[in-house]
Amino acid sequence: MAHHKSNKAVEGNPDTGHGGGLTRRPDEEELDERTEADRELVGLAPGDSGSEVDPAEQHADEEAEVDRQVAHGDIATDAGLPRSERDPFPPTGYED
Repeated sequence: MAHHKSNKAVEGNPDTGHGGGLTRRPDEEELDERTEADRELVGLAPGDSGSEVDPAEQHADEEAEVDRQVAHGDIATDAGLPRSERDPFPPTGYED
């Protein structure tokens, strides 16, 4: 006989009158199963977390993209201007 009740036994069924929110200690196996089901639903490979990208490489790629946008004129830098002389809002791609 188990000394502690499972989260499901204590919390009840979340689909029928559960108060909402996660349990204090989520069932890891159930979360893994739901994650895999969600990944399959959106067409991602099972077990592929997408975290294989090196953070330093990702940062370098993002920095290069910002530099490209600045050089292309998509992002204004306002370098050297006092804050009072800068535009109050960031640039937008929408027509005026």
